[in-house]
Amino acid sequence: MPLSRTLKLAVRFSLREMRGGLSGFLIFLACIALGVAAIGGVNSVAQAITAGVANQGQTLLGGDLRFQLNQRGTTPAERGFLDRLGTISHSASMRSMARLEDGSDQALVEAKAVDEAYPLYGALATEPALPREALFAERSGVFGAAAPELLFDRLNLKLGDRVKLGAATFELRARLVGEPDAVSDGFGFAPRLLVSTEGLAASGLVQPGSLVENAYKIRLPAGASETDLKAIQDQAAKTFPEAGWSIRTRSNAAPALSSNIERFSQFLTLVGLTALVVGGVGVANAVRAYLDGKRGVIATFKSLGASGGFVFTVYLVQILLIAGLGIVAGLILGAAMPFAASAALQSVIPVPAEGGFYPGALAMAALFGLLVTLAFALLPLGRARDVPATALFREL
Repeated sequence: MPLSRTLKLAVRFSLREMRGGLSGFLIFLACIALGVAAIGGVNSVAQAITAGVANQGQTLLGGDLRFQLNQRGTTPAERGFLDRLGTISHSASMRSMARLEDGSDQALVEAKAVDEAYPLYGALATEPALPREALFAERSGVFGAAAPELLFDRLNLKLGDRVKLGAATFELRARLVGEPDAVSDGFGFAPRLLVSTEGLAASGLVQPGSLVENAYKIRLPAGASETDLKAIQDQAAKTFPEAGWSIRTRSNAAPALSSNIERFSQFLTLVGLTALVVGGVGVANAVRAYLDGKRGVIATFKSLGASGGFVFTVYLVQILLIAGLGIVAGLILGAAMPFAASAALQSVIPVPAEGGFYPGALAMAALFGLLVTLAFALLPLGRARDVPATALFREL
């Protein structure tokens, strides 16, 4: 009998055999569906966050390009080179102690000084919302500042209270709600204290040898491509080989976050695969119990002249159809996870996940589900293939 005809006949018998329902396969379906959903969902969410980082690269970086120097600012030649590229925003960050005016308490802060051009992309969110002049301007020798709620709680402060940073005094005029480029600045060990560059200069903290990071963020003319960014990087390295600056582009706005997301997704994929493999034991038991109940049917097939290969094909098709139902259910759950994650992770990760359909992640999950099904179902199917026709008469 031709192979195509044999397969067609096996499918017909398989569908007839399944008329009795899926009783006994609920654990089978649950194991496959949950494992596939975990793998597909985790990788879809990871790709959604990565897409969010890529789509908001300019805002997260604070510019199209970022040149960072540690413990020094730019030389006149370096600054002239940067000025020719586009609009520049300079910020300086360092750790220091913020003290109450009476010296009764103090706390470590991540001081960040920004200039008038900040931010080049996105918007600085404060509560209350104040223009830059009202937020940072000097009034009677006191500079303005913004800080998150954490610093207010830590030092028992309220709006209008003052703290000292180095030799300068700062009035907390607003609560800091969000910085557009906070992700690209990296992990902070302390609450942010956002001040002006004039305020940081007045503090006297920037001295030779101070651990200060100077970031020069550049907004290029509209239409600048990734090729243009690469050319600027090459030109900067060639013109200033000893500058020692690190250069980052909008396509690599948050490398630490992207790396952490990749590692986290790999770990959870391994967890999902482990759960799927452990669930494979349930798959094997379900298939074995099902085929034990079909010994009489298998023996009847053999008595009517069916080959062992035909019997194997009939029940393999059944198992694959049932596994297909579990895989489809898992893929539906996995495809829905990015949409749920975009809302759930918004307060945890400062990058919105791009809810959408990610076929690559779902295809990998479906492949894992199919491979686990075959790995744990082939042995019971092989044993069913060898059921002799005489078993029918012995059981009678």
